[in-house]
Amino acid sequence: MTSTNTSIVFLGNGRCFHTMDWFRSAQKYTPGQPPLLITDLIDGESFEKLTTSDDRVEELLVLDRILFSKQTRFGNIWRNIVKLLVLPWQIVRLRRILRQYARPVIHAHSMYYIMLARFSGCKYVATPQGSELLVRPYRSRLYRLFASIGLSRATEIVVDSVAMCKSLDELFGLKATIIQNGIDVGGIATLQDELAQQKMTDSRPNIVSLRGFTPNYQIDRLVDARNETAKDTPIHFCYPFEECEYKTVVSQKLSDGDHDLGRLSRMDLHMLLLRTRLVVSIPSSDSSPRSVYEAIFCGCFVAVTEGDWINLLPPCMAARVIVVDLHNRTWLREALEFADANARQPYIPSPQALDMYDQQRSLTRYYHEVYPAA
Repeated sequence: MTSTNTSIVFLGNGRCFHTMDWFRSAQKYTPGQPPLLITDLIDGESFEKLTTSDDRVEELLVLDRILFSKQTRFGNIWRNIVKLLVLPWQIVRLRRILRQYARPVIHAHSMYYIMLARFSGCKYVATPQGSELLVRPYRSRLYRLFASIGLSRATEIVVDSVAMCKSLDELFGLKATIIQNGIDVGGIATLQDELAQQKMTDSRPNIVSLRGFTPNYQIDRLVDARNETAKDTPIHFCYPFEECEYKTVVSQKLSDGDHDLGRLSRMDLHMLLLRTRLVVSIPSSDSSPRSVYEAIFCGCFVAVTEGDWINLLPPCMAARVIVVDLHNRTWLREALEFADANARQPYIPSPQALDMYDQQRSLTRYYHEVYPAA
């Protein structure tokens, strides 16, 4: 039976925070019936399950059971091989699912799912990941060719940074809409009130690392700097993904007071950030780090490596950013001293910051832009 109602369909990885953030935001802020998620990955490789029994989910051929038990470098290669091998079956399955909906508005997240939508012959909005525009096309001509095939047929391309827009134009001559998926400003304010009632807002003793536990995010350099210049300051590690071999090597350098928190729910992450002394985000490449923006809205100071995204921040947010030089042996100690010296200055977002990053405002504003058929 075919549904006569328009459905917003998210096609992507059900274990990916970026995809699921869009999905959750659409549940809150888009009119009509709840959005649908179509996925082939749910909870394998030791990932926490992000979907719930209340979500509308349609499954392709789910691959979790034939993948490795944990994330490893070889496991990542194996996953990519499997996904390519089953692509013809996924195309057939996707077409069958979409026949149930009269006017589906499909939003494909990451390049594999963009290609899946392309070969399925449907109309789709495309959202590639940062590295899929900023790194991989420059390393592989074959990857660039496939990316061009997938992106050129999208009715709309949505990215989250100017750097991605520039790369898209430079590589393929295509234009994109920049949308920050946004931050749950109301939820953070509620947690702030709860902490204030418990008189816990002044407790900020730790450093938090909240990016991926992989070489790109240079966690080893953070740990080395802490061990050399701030031995008494514990680090709390929370991360959406990891590379097991790299993490094993870095873990040998950790102190007794450090905490490996793994993946946190959005609420638990915000609760941690509201009690954090300094957040550190020092990747070797980056485009638009949403987790850094969340940390700022939670009142944190953030030590970062140089990036074009910094120049686009509203002044109230830029004031919480500490740009560090990793070649300076005392960079972490100096960042901690800056954060401590300014810790009593509360973060008050400007109207410009709220316009750019408040989840409710950004999703409502761009609803008709991104989903023109809805």
